[in-house]
Amino acid sequence: MVPCFVTMSNSSKGRRARLADRSIADALRSCAMPLGCPVGFLERHRVATVERLPDDQRVVRTFVRDAVGVVSVPCEDEVDLGLDPSDVQELIALTRLEVSPGSVIDLRGARLTVNDDPAAVELLDECTLAPSPTIAGVLVYDPRRAVLDMLRHDVSAWEWNEGGGNIVSPHRVGALQGGVLVALATVDAPQGRLARVRVLVAPRHRRMGYGRVVLHTLVRHVLSQGFIPLVRLAVGDLASRALANTVGFVSFARALTLHVTRMDAGVQAES
Repeated sequence: MVPCFVTMSNSSKGRRARLADRSIADALRSCAMPLGCPVGFLERHRVATVERLPDDQRVVRTFVRDAVGVVSVPCEDEVDLGLDPSDVQELIALTRLEVSPGSVIDLRGARLTVNDDPAAVELLDECTLAPSPTIAGVLVYDPRRAVLDMLRHDVSAWEWNEGGGNIVSPHRVGALQGGVLVALATVDAPQGRLARVRVLVAPRHRRMGYGRVVLHTLVRHVLSQGFIPLVRLAVGDLASRALANTVGFVSFARALTLHVTRMDAGVQAES
């Protein structure tokens, strides 16, 4: 049994559970892997730049939690960004502010473009998981392609992609209403102990509890497999944040991935 700790909230809702210490430690170890740094960098109150070993992604990764700020860059053999302390502080500040996807940051020798993932990272464990919701409808586990297509044709291509419809998922939970798929929760392949979950609801069935039911059912399965569910949320996406909150997700960190493009002399002059 994981020990659960409770702290008082400033809101009128009373007490709010927080993540177990073991969950936080496991999450930090999992976050440290793609950053290419020791987990101690994420546990101590410091700002640091780390150089990753060569990988197949020319990206800059940032991680911010409380007073910790880490900027992870490809090794110099891959790309020389030449970050100075002011550049590092700017990237940390942009992560805290949650700069919009697609935003561009120009450095001296490269251009960084923020990817589509929102910066806010929220986690859930046995301590924060809310009670099981109930709603009229039928749950379906790992629905077939023909069933998935019912929802795919009812949302935009962007929503379908962001909701996890196109990923190869180890597990999905859907909700049927009148024999039609109206909500779907999907889990990505785990990274370390963290497993990202996504949820998608048909437009005519939003704010009716279907998203909460499929998400809650999926995260219980993820927890039973020994993983920690994770969501990425945008500050302005109030509906998604409210949904995640009702299931039990709590704020953990902020993180960005920025794609690197070399700037030739012409691009620099144009900028």
